[in-house]
Amino acid sequence: MAEQHGSTVVLKDFLTRRIPPVLRLARLAVCLACLAVTAQLLNRQSVAMTGVSLVWLSNGFLIGVLLASRRPQWPAFILLGLFVDVMVNMVLGDPPGPALYFGLCNMVEVALGALLMYRFVAEDPDLTQVRQLGSLMFGALFASSVASALASTYISFHGGRPFTHSFRFWFAADVLGIATMTPLYISFHFRKQFSRRSPPETILLFTLLCVVALGVFRMTNYPMLWFVLLFLLLLGVRLGFTASAAGLLAVTFIGGYLTTEGFGPLGRTFIGPLEAPVLIFQTFVALSMVALYTTEAAMSVNQRVMSKLSASESRFRSLAEASRDVIVLTDIQGRRKYVSPAVTEMLGWLPDELVGRNDLSTVHSDDVPKMIEMVRALRNGDQPSPLAYQALKKDGEYRWLESNSRLLLDDDTGEPSGFVFVVRDISDRRAAEEKMQEAFRAVELQAMRDGLTGVANRRLLDQTLRSNWQRGARDHTPLSLLLIDVDQFKAYNDLYGHLAGDECLRRIAEAIQTVLRRPQDLLARYGGEEFVAVLPSTSGPGAELISEIFRKTIEDLAIAHDVSPHGVVTVSLGCATVIPSIDKGENSLIQSADAALYRAKTTGRNRTRVAGDEFVIN
Repeated sequence: MAEQHGSTVVLKDFLTRRIPPVLRLARLAVCLACLAVTAQLLNRQSVAMTGVSLVWLSNGFLIGVLLASRRPQWPAFILLGLFVDVMVNMVLGDPPGPALYFGLCNMVEVALGALLMYRFVAEDPDLTQVRQLGSLMFGALFASSVASALASTYISFHGGRPFTHSFRFWFAADVLGIATMTPLYISFHFRKQFSRRSPPETILLFTLLCVVALGVFRMTNYPMLWFVLLFLLLLGVRLGFTASAAGLLAVTFIGGYLTTEGFGPLGRTFIGPLEAPVLIFQTFVALSMVALYTTEAAMSVNQRVMSKLSASESRFRSLAEASRDVIVLTDIQGRRKYVSPAVTEMLGWLPDELVGRNDLSTVHSDDVPKMIEMVRALRNGDQPSPLAYQALKKDGEYRWLESNSRLLLDDDTGEPSGFVFVVRDISDRRAAEEKMQEAFRAVELQAMRDGLTGVANRRLLDQTLRSNWQRGARDHTPLSLLLIDVDQFKAYNDLYGHLAGDECLRRIAEAIQTVLRRPQDLLARYGGEEFVAVLPSTSGPGAELISEIFRKTIEDLAIAHDVSPHGVVTVSLGCATVIPSIDKGENSLIQSADAALYRAKTTGRNRTRVAGDEFVIN
């Protein structure tokens, strides 16, 4: 029982997937029958007189049905189409054999056309796309060629008409039917009808087209077919692709009927058989169709491009307006075309106050050369690093900004077309960096200072002495050095204690600093109780004079020293002056001053001695 139930379910599922709903099949049968009868009535006169048809509609309609349906259901639709076609042909007088054969020819055309179009059209129908429109036209031409060849072969054998005669008119009628009915069915099935125009405008345009078609195809002496094409183009431009197909169908009915009845510029122009007017009319409709569809495709491509550009611009504006960074677009001359609203918050300027200008008035004068150099590098194809500069606020203050720049290239020519600048406020970062630099300099300065006296330490002394030696060697200018030693300082420490000794050294350092007034002069602590004074661009006599000022200043401090024969703290000084050279190093100057200091200490202390003549520069 379970197996039987399972088989029933499988069969039901199989039938559901492959057989469409009965109501849909019924509606399709009625539509196909009506279209077949309508085409037979339209073609009645031309078939009676010449055996040719103007247009055949039901095949194009059925191709549209297949494209809008699942492929497993195609056989059911094709069998239904064959049945309706055969019945209509028999009702209209065809014997069963020819009716069945011609019906099979039509279904071959339907199947081939649907297969050729399905890959490009079925998933996302939009016949204004070039690939889909191309597949529609190729499918119509190829499928109609095959069906026309099969039908014309039968007619030439059994009807006595030439193959080319039958092929030409069968082919033209089927191509026109597919090219008009298939787009119409797809458009209405997927609800992609006319463009969003008001119903009164839609009705008015179709009415005008029909009136113009009636007028043109009724007039015999004034061949104004181009006037019909003009209104077809107007209809397509205003209402879209679907309206173009519907308009072509209306013109086909009106013009075809009047032409076969002998009216209009085609019906009475040709004397004799009706074949020539019908063929010319079909050619006119075909050319109009090509003009309309290609125009629609070109307009659609342009519209999609413009839509993408608009969407891209909209996304860019959304991003630019949401960003706190300022986005600036300029042309290749630097004239601003767009400035994002963030500039108001950042600098106080309104975007309109900056757009259209290419001046550098908002850039600090110190940074203008850097900005010009950055733009020059961009024009040369280089990618400069982010540029930090000062920009003028509307209130007159300056803020630090950073600009990242890019060169814009034209999409078509690849030539430079402008620049884009992304500007951000770095004032806070700059302030933080300056604070860090100050802190670093303070730490570095602290590392270069003696912890007790606050004067330079040995490290800074070495750097300063080396740089001044190199400068003196380059410029041939004198360099003087004073070596200062506190007399009998060990005895002072023993008598008064180390704390008093430290205070004594601090007072001596402060006193010497008051004498050194030039920024380039340096006082450094050289050892326990020794100091060094570096005096750039100072001659021997000048150095000796300064040395004596040091000695007298320290003596005048009157720091009590009971062990000293002078009763106060004194210093001994060694003075040396040279013109530096690359042949000797700065240590030679220290050695010379040290020798002079030794003589000062061994000859009674509290005095200055100058280095020997070989070192002294007067």
